[in-house]
Amino acid sequence: MSHKILFVCVGNAYRSIMAEAYGRKYMNGFEVKSAGIRPFGYVPEDVIKILQEDQVDTSGLFSKSVSIYNVSEFDYIVVLSRIFFFAPTNVIYYDVEDPAFSSIDFLRKVRDQIKQIVIELYQKLS
Repeated sequence: MSHKILFVCVGNAYRSIMAEAYGRKYMNGFEVKSAGIRPFGYVPEDVIKILQEDQVDTSGLFSKSVSIYNVSEFDYIVVLSRIFFFAPTNVIYYDVEDPAFSSIDFLRKVRDQIKQIVIELYQKLS
């Protein structure tokens, strides 16, 4: 049985987008999506660049609103920021600092943190 996971942050341009990309790479058998509370509407070039540096497929990544999904269809909602998210399903919180408009080095640090979160989450939920 496949688990459905929705990664959420504020803008769906940095944290949850990276989590979706790593989820697609590492979470075999899981359906992985991402969304934002107030989506930016685009994924910054630096995010694409640092994901590709780590050999992560970035095709199909785009910033979108959580409102396009029926959140009750997901087994887990994974929140990657300091926002409260009410959902009729399992909500898991990780406090990941917002890297929006930060240096590329800080963005890489956050990327590595999110990669580790995704790998550990996969091991925990498998």
